[in-house]
Amino acid sequence: MSRTYRRRGERHEYRWVLRVVLDRNSPEGRRAIARFHSDAQATMEGGPPRWFRRIFQKRQRNANAREFLRWLADAGHDPVIDIRHRNSAKWAWW
Repeated sequence: MSRTYRRRGERHEYRWVLRVVLDRNSPEGRRAIARFHSDAQATMEGGPPRWFRRIFQKRQRNANAREFLRWLADAGHDPVIDIRHRNSAKWAWW
């Protein structure tokens, strides 16, 4: 199903798109509305910055190591290990 068909007849609120100072019929206003409806918006396609990924992965490794060491010290303890996924930092960033 195409995106156009899904959005047929849908009403949009453009106040935040036009930033209050633009008229929806002016060239700048129509350009802002066109950009809103295009796929050029910032989405989750981009990844988080490297500094965030580095901190996130270090915290995850340290937490997993603590759980493992706690399990080694007490065999009755059930360790809860946070499985590393390639998108874990991305999900935490957004």
